[in-house]
Amino acid sequence: MPIWFGDNMSTKIKIYVPLLCLMVFTGSVMANEGTYWMNSWDQDCYEYGENTCRDDWYKTPQGSHLIMWEVFKSIEENDSRDLFSERESLSKFGFLFPELNAYTPKEGGYDGSYEERVERDLSQEGLPLGFVKDKNQLNNRNYLGLTCAGCHTASITYGSNNYFVEGGQANADVALFLNELADALEANRNDYWKLRRFKSRFRSYVYANRDYSAQVVSTLFITQYLDEAIDYVRGFSNRNHQQVVNGPARLDAIGSILNQLHVSHADESESLAKPLTAPVSYPYIWNVAELECVQTNCISNNPLARNIGEVLGVFGYVNVDENKLIDNTVEMLAQQLGLNTLFNSTAKVDNIYTLERTLDKMSPPKWPSSFPALDPQLVAAGEAVYTANCTSCHINTSDGIDSSELTAPNSIGKQFVKVARQHYTEVGTDPAFAEDYGTRKAKSGIMGTVISLAAPDSVDPETGIPFGEYFPDTFNALVLLGAATDVIINDYTNSLGFKLKAYETYPELSSADAVEALIVEYTAGQVDRNVLTPTSYRAKPLDGIAFTGPFLHNGSVRTLDDLLKRPEDRPTSFYTGTTEYDVEGAGYMNDGHFLLNTTIRGNGKDGHVYGTTLSSVDKTALLEYLKSI
Repeated sequence: MPIWFGDNMSTKIKIYVPLLCLMVFTGSVMANEGTYWMNSWDQDCYEYGENTCRDDWYKTPQGSHLIMWEVFKSIEENDSRDLFSERESLSKFGFLFPELNAYTPKEGGYDGSYEERVERDLSQEGLPLGFVKDKNQLNNRNYLGLTCAGCHTASITYGSNNYFVEGGQANADVALFLNELADALEANRNDYWKLRRFKSRFRSYVYANRDYSAQVVSTLFITQYLDEAIDYVRGFSNRNHQQVVNGPARLDAIGSILNQLHVSHADESESLAKPLTAPVSYPYIWNVAELECVQTNCISNNPLARNIGEVLGVFGYVNVDENKLIDNTVEMLAQQLGLNTLFNSTAKVDNIYTLERTLDKMSPPKWPSSFPALDPQLVAAGEAVYTANCTSCHINTSDGIDSSELTAPNSIGKQFVKVARQHYTEVGTDPAFAEDYGTRKAKSGIMGTVISLAAPDSVDPETGIPFGEYFPDTFNALVLLGAATDVIINDYTNSLGFKLKAYETYPELSSADAVEALIVEYTAGQVDRNVLTPTSYRAKPLDGIAFTGPFLHNGSVRTLDDLLKRPEDRPTSFYTGTTEYDVEGAGYMNDGHFLLNTTIRGNGKDGHVYGTTLSSVDKTALLEYLKSI
């Protein structure tokens, strides 16, 4: 998301605030039944009967580093001798696995249709979808990493039929996974026999799986590697204490990344970390590049910036630890000359671009053929209800996009699908996310210096003082995060590698024009400023909405049927964690291991009263239509 300060173009700073996302999870998949994709892909994804886009989507590393790969592959569970990385162990957290048995497509292979059978070869070494070996570009070590798909793939089960929803919402208990991973690491370190077995497995794995392109992994430092993993995972969990427990299908990603950036990456006191108070459902991301803005509070519109921030949210890193003995302006000058490591990051920009362009070829899910058939007349009646009552906020893109549904052309002539924004007090939903993170401040540090140097004439809206004269010691934490993301992008687009790629991609253009053209391509044409609305919530198109529950930004309403009820009539609590689908209400069944209590701040079910006063006939029709788009 570019945010601009100042009125004169020469003084504007473009700041990017990311869309975060974390892991791809779901409930256990049935081993004896077929599993099918609920999405289709563009025809140009298919070569020789195979979907090459899915291969990129699930396997491309992006700079996410949880723990060393060799450590992850060698540790046992906390309370058994089973490996923590085995399917039986990880499935209890809701990680998403392909089928156990190999599947060979019918003659002709895959062709882009809905409900294709899930391929077996989309996972690495038997791990969940979205788990990859990711080589750190800063230290050249291999780590367990996560891809975009990890955050945005769901599983839906109806009877004996199981479907994967691509670009949807993960359905796993991430915090439980991290806590038990930390427990397992500590048990392998502290238990004599576990440590002996760990060292033996570690040596065997390293000797059998040498990666000569990576930094040498020495078997003399096995316990040191294990200690590093413990420090990171336990530190992450402790730093990001859940005041409001996430449970499955939700993640307090913004709170976590702000703690990571402003505390851990800045090497500040752990006492500055704030408890997590506002978990959010993973947003569905199909057709996202077409929208004028993204993220729950619509503060991001640039997919490259959003995804770099997402990497920081899934255990990536950026160095914002300035030298306290050197003036920040001098440090930034040294950074631009390559004389220090400020803003060095693990984010792999080229790969992130590849993932975003791949995502553009994914279509929203559709109501499966194995589900009860929808009533065409009821769907038609529901479309009329939707047009009359919903499209003022949620533009209907399922029937195509007309000119009235597009923004005015930006500075390069590109238009985007409009996205409505409403202040949280107007929509009336739970206020925790907007109040706690939209207005949160953090130490400005080197990120404040970035803003003041780029926009010295821009005026602080609180003090009225130009940033060039004085930048506040504390500032909006999301804007500071955007400053860090902006430097990562600028450093990369100024690199020799990017310039050479630009010359190769656009040989007919001058050197400067080629670079600008490639920047436009990497940012999906989002080159203009975006109005910062950190305390508003967005209302985007609802294609595929029936498969994105629980609903509202915090996942506090179980089904679409419940959402059409008055807030006081919606369930006060319900269970989450199951993959079983409620075809009548459109959402997951009331089942699973986690009880979501909507009376807790952060979990509130109030607000979004739109449609709640419709007649029962109109509600029935509207619900049928929402299932169809």
